[in-house]
Amino acid sequence: MKPFTPWPERIVRQNTCLNTVPCAVLVPVIHKDGEEHLVFEVRSSKLDWQPGEICFPGGRIDKTDASPLAAALRETREELGVSADHIHLWGPLDYLESPVGVTVWPFAAYMDTTDFTLSAGEVDHTFTVPLKWFDDHEPEIGRIELATRPAPDFPKDLDMPMRGEWRPRRTYNIKIYTYGNYKIWGITAHILDNFRGIRAIIQP
Repeated sequence: MKPFTPWPERIVRQNTCLNTVPCAVLVPVIHKDGEEHLVFEVRSSKLDWQPGEICFPGGRIDKTDASPLAAALRETREELGVSADHIHLWGPLDYLESPVGVTVWPFAAYMDTTDFTLSAGEVDHTFTVPLKWFDDHEPEIGRIELATRPAPDFPKDLDMPMRGEWRPRRTYNIKIYTYGNYKIWGITAHILDNFRGIRAIIQP
């Protein structure tokens, strides 16, 4: 038997059984009417994924993107028409693994322009919310249930302890902010509160 030898130091990577989609978003802050506002997009109703919902600029990380930040800047340019020289990065937020199989790398930044050229196929319109508004308004909390069932192509000849019906697995809470007619919720609300928490520590 060979003597025990510790392994050399290695980078620990994520080991997941989910088919996650890597994404990156920008959390853009602008100055408007003498105070700081967050910029939100309303997704086009023509999109297959989450049409009409509210989000930050961003999307899937492509193989050609050098980094998650590069993806966030590229998506912001494509969706809002704002180039990187108008974006002043504060820094990364905590990356988020959502229960629906999306991993998001968010970045907070100050944007020195509101001269947007929207991508008609992706963005219906934008709106802003004063940062201070969130200090005075608590979100409603909604509970989501997750369930699993075997996919149609799951092997049926292996005598596995799997049943065909949906089986509840876990629940999680989502935050819902109501600003006028807009509902800011889900992943976007989660990233928003992470930004507010980090900013309160770094820039009290």
